[in-house]
Amino acid sequence: MNPWTNAARCAFVLLAFPLCVASVSAKTVYVDLLAAKAPAADGSYNNPFTSWRSALQHVTSGDTIVAKNGDYRKAGARARWGALDLTLTLADDLQKDDPRPSLTARPDATGIYRYDPKNPLTIRAESKQSVIIDHIRFHLAQGIVIDGFDIFPNPYYRDETGKKLNSRRDGIHGDSVYEPEESFNRIKTNDPAGGYTAAWYDRNLWTSYVTIRNCKVHYECPPAGCTASSYDPMQDDDRLYLIKFNQSHHITIEDNELFDGKNYQRKPAIDLPCTDDVIVRRNLIRNCHRGVVSKGGGSRVLIEANVFVDNSGAAFAGGSTDPNLFIDGRYGDPCSFARYESYDMTARNNFVVSTRPGERPVEPISIWAAKNARIEHNTFFGIGERGVLLIRPGNEVDSPARGCGRSVRLTQTDDLVLQNNIFILSGVVDETMLYQITGEGVRVNGFNHGDNTFFNKGGDIPVGGLADPNKEPGFSRADPKLAGGTGTNYETWMATARSQVRGRGVSLDLSKANER
Repeated sequence: MNPWTNAARCAFVLLAFPLCVASVSAKTVYVDLLAAKAPAADGSYNNPFTSWRSALQHVTSGDTIVAKNGDYRKAGARARWGALDLTLTLADDLQKDDPRPSLTARPDATGIYRYDPKNPLTIRAESKQSVIIDHIRFHLAQGIVIDGFDIFPNPYYRDETGKKLNSRRDGIHGDSVYEPEESFNRIKTNDPAGGYTAAWYDRNLWTSYVTIRNCKVHYECPPAGCTASSYDPMQDDDRLYLIKFNQSHHITIEDNELFDGKNYQRKPAIDLPCTDDVIVRRNLIRNCHRGVVSKGGGSRVLIEANVFVDNSGAAFAGGSTDPNLFIDGRYGDPCSFARYESYDMTARNNFVVSTRPGERPVEPISIWAAKNARIEHNTFFGIGERGVLLIRPGNEVDSPARGCGRSVRLTQTDDLVLQNNIFILSGVVDETMLYQITGEGVRVNGFNHGDNTFFNKGGDIPVGGLADPNKEPGFSRADPKLAGGTGTNYETWMATARSQVRGRGVSLDLSKANER
């Protein structure tokens, strides 16, 4: 396009002037970790930067870094197998061209990779999932979009002496913890709330406004392979989380495929302790343990239009979090820690397939001390031996802060809504309860359940437990007549959830409405 013509258009359409300025000022730079280093690298396609750090030294809000296609793991240990680490702070040994945001807190509490949330930095693969990297780390980072990578953490690398180099590596991990071990207040696991410095509670400093989209995230196999008769992924203690954000807010995880994440510690595919304002939508999550976990006082987590297949734990759940991570504390107030593990979580329009040959699935919904959780318009296929819902306590370690008399144990669940869902039982429900409670002192107030369909191949529906589903308003045991079949990707799996029952289960219209 003639630049003068473009300039004239900007001058003529005065209202569009800010948009024209943005399009002119935004730039794209290229990076290739496998390219030969060149002293005159300028970030062009033919002369790309050869490290993430160099590329990041030449961009700002609204710009784009494009990674040229390739398997960046081949860059080796010195390049951390292609890893993208956005972790530097003003307290680190910085190079002259590194970003230097204004100092508003302690240097170690101020991350340098912070961009305008309304005009974020985009880091994307040249072609979708054609750039392979080991992992991505965020620390006190803000305003970043990650698009189209194949993230392939390998926790099995060893040096020549056999020492592990990358053990217990997450695929993507974002955090804001800036109290290093053996420094400052020396906070340890299960220390009472209220022991941190003031910067700990400042959400303006946290990792925030991060989007992960169009990526694959999955674990590498151990050196002997994943098919060896001696290998059981549920005994693999080198693996942890595919995606984890803690002490973070405004996180979006969309249109990804997460798989092969089973591990010894039964960690979920997506873990969200102490994290607010999260959207998890249109992801395919398969062959993991649990699916998505909101805990640690996290709030406003939306789990929407995902497909969960062949996972051995609950699709959406809470969890137990150490008191020293509870995020709603106020500096100097020892009694201000969370009263619930999760606030205002909504799971809707998800399709959960829980059975496969030889496996007895557990409950698909697990609530741990939650307030205002809503589970609605989901379809569950293959309900297992622990029913459809298990309510349990959150944190059970009672270590109250000095100067605070109340217990840290979280045993209360309030205002839980379960409605307009379809549950297809697998036929292995050998207990007599679909709605269950476990744990000492657990209490449930305001359980609102109704308009759900339970299909047990024409058989009776269990009556015991927290409540009898046979007596709830709008109860149905009729066959919902799902389209059925086996999917191969997100779209085909979601298509198998189509039902002839309107107003219950996954709404395909809603799925389409959520498309970009």
